[in-house]
Amino acid sequence: MRHDYLIVGQGIAGSLLALNLHARGKRVLVIDDGHVHSASKVAAGLINPITGRRHVLTWRFLEFWKFLLKDYPRWESLLEGTFFYQKPLLRFLKTAEEKNSFEQKYNSGDFEGIEIEYPGRTDSISGLLAEEVAYQLHQTGSVDQNEFILKVRKWLKQMGSLIEDTWIASDFSRDPVEVRWKEHRASRIIFTQGFQNDSNPYFKDLPFRHAKGELLELEGPIRDGLPILNRGKWLLPLSSGRYRAGATYELKAVDLSVTPEGKEETLNALGELVGWEFRLVGQAAGVRLALHDFKPVVGSHPWYPELIIFNGLGSKGSLQAPLLAKELVDHLEDGSELHPESDVNRFRKYL
Repeated sequence: MRHDYLIVGQGIAGSLLALNLHARGKRVLVIDDGHVHSASKVAAGLINPITGRRHVLTWRFLEFWKFLLKDYPRWESLLEGTFFYQKPLLRFLKTAEEKNSFEQKYNSGDFEGIEIEYPGRTDSISGLLAEEVAYQLHQTGSVDQNEFILKVRKWLKQMGSLIEDTWIASDFSRDPVEVRWKEHRASRIIFTQGFQNDSNPYFKDLPFRHAKGELLELEGPIRDGLPILNRGKWLLPLSSGRYRAGATYELKAVDLSVTPEGKEETLNALGELVGWEFRLVGQAAGVRLALHDFKPVVGSHPWYPELIIFNGLGSKGSLQAPLLAKELVDHLEDGSELHPESDVNRFRKYL
């Protein structure tokens, strides 16, 4: 019943932390309720260096990209599965404003180190309806987060390192020597709860904002060699005529319900992108947490160092979580410094 670490939540952040800590020889127990509330379960897992209408280069992108190219294959070997896929992305510039914004940054060198073809070639895509100019990115792809999490879950069970239960604050206590959850004791506890952080009395006052997104699972024509297509909404080719599409962005109704409006919004956008017939086979919703600076939050509570958080990845979990998990473990085990722009201490006034 004694552990080095308790980890609350087995989304992509909790999964990678558990793997890294096990690799360090640490005794870990992951507490997870079956992953029913995790945004990771329904995430597209897209990896993209340039995002948003303003075409902003993602924070620390090249560091994250270089690291994940080695890290995901490492875990694929351990878990005996494939969940990381490199695939180019074609981004359409829908409006003159978007085009001007991108070209200004492109011509001024804002995207140094990013492999960009501009204009990108679109003539090989049969049935393409979008007529705007596009640029193509090559340091892109996707992670099948659900497959990854299921593989990690199976492995954790084999290791005796998973308990399927719901973490409730009333079952938890702490003192300077140890933390206790029910009958389990540990030196430290790491919270990777996603939007369930709202129920955490130690970190709930962090200035997170919630964003609900709905995704569609589709069947359509088999097209070999397709890139990811992005024209406001994105279309991710999977395999054998399977696709994932999305995502909506909702700040008001923050729940896990799917809606007819979310479905129609994405299908209408796809109807302007490609002239293909799709069959809807699934729809899912998730809630992501992000901070106003769109950077994650990691590290120990400034007043209770045995309590640790790893959250706020937003839509960039597949990209950022591998390196951030390693940095957090290195910090906890070796005392190495966290990056100041992701350190929870930047929000100490809220805690």
